[in-house]
Amino acid sequence: MNFNKGIFYFLFAILVIGSMVIYFKVQRDMKLENPSLTDLATEPDLLMNTADRTLQDHKSLTAIGFLEDAIKMMKLLEKDGDSISTEAIEVAIGDLEIVEDHIKAEDINDDLMYEAFADAMNSLAFASLRVSEQFIREGKKEEARVTINYAMDHLQNSIKFARGQQKEDEIRIASHLQKLIDEHLESDISQIDLVMSEIDSVVKAHVIK
Repeated sequence: MNFNKGIFYFLFAILVIGSMVIYFKVQRDMKLENPSLTDLATEPDLLMNTADRTLQDHKSLTAIGFLEDAIKMMKLLEKDGDSISTEAIEVAIGDLEIVEDHIKAEDINDDLMYEAFADAMNSLAFASLRVSEQFIREGKKEEARVTINYAMDHLQNSIKFARGQQKEDEIRIASHLQKLIDEHLESDISQIDLVMSEIDSVVKAHVIK
C-alpha cells in the first residue's frame, strides 16, 4: 500500500512539474512573439543598468556580457517594428557597441557610457512610440497604450543616466508624453509624432562617436 502511495505521489509530482514547465514555456513563447507588448521591451534598460553596476565593481568582462545581452534583446524587439523603428533600434545598438569597444580597450569613462546609455534608451522610446502608432492605425488601442507606457519607462530610465542639457531635454520630453497620457491623447498620432520628433532631436544632438 505504501509502495503504491509513493508511486502515486511521484507521478503526481512529475505531472505538476511538467505542467509548470509547459506553462512557463508557453508564457515565454508568447512574450517572444510580441516582445514590445511585454516586459521584454524594457529588458535592455535593465541590462544596461546591470552593466553599469558591474563595471563600477571593476568587472569589465561581466559588463560586456550584459551589454551583449542587451543588444540581443534589442534585435528581438526589431521584429515588432517597421523600417523607421528598426532604424531607431539600430542607433541604440550602435551606441552600445561603441561602449563595448571602449570597455575592451580599457578607456571607458562614465560620461561617455552614460551618454550612450541615455541615447540608447531614447532610441528605444522612439521605437516604442512608432510601434504604438501602428497599433493605433489598426484600432488596437490597448496595445497602443501598453507600448506608450513602455516608451515612458525608457524615457524615465534614460533620465537616470543623462546629464546637463541632455537631462533637461529628456525631463521635458517625458513631461510632454505624460501630459498626453493624463489627457487621454494616446490615440492622437499627430501628438505622438511631436514627442517622437523631440526624442529624435535629442538623440541626434548626442550621437556617440
